[in-house]
Amino acid sequence: MERLRKKILNRLKTLKDIDGVDVEVSEEGKTIYIRHKTYHSSDFKFVWSGNHFIGYFLDADGNISQAIISIWKPIEAVHFVTAYSILVDLRANR
Repeated sequence: MERLRKKILNRLKTLKDIDGVDVEVSEEGKTIYIRHKTYHSSDFKFVWSGNHFIGYFLDADGNISQAIISIWKPIEAVHFVTAYSILVDLRANR
């Protein structure tokens, strides 16, 4: 499971290559925050849950939604990175 978590984590961390995106990873690598510098963006919190990451939306005040996404495989992390990149490109008030 440790290897799987690290593979998924490494793919999610590639989002920091997008201008304005901050990826914050906890010391143990089990919580990941993905935020954009603009107010009108989609921010996420991912939490490791035994064998997959559970993703939540974060609002401007840092409140989390109910679980909205699960990432079980590294390729699913790649899909999320692609989708997030598109959301950043299309965000409101750009």
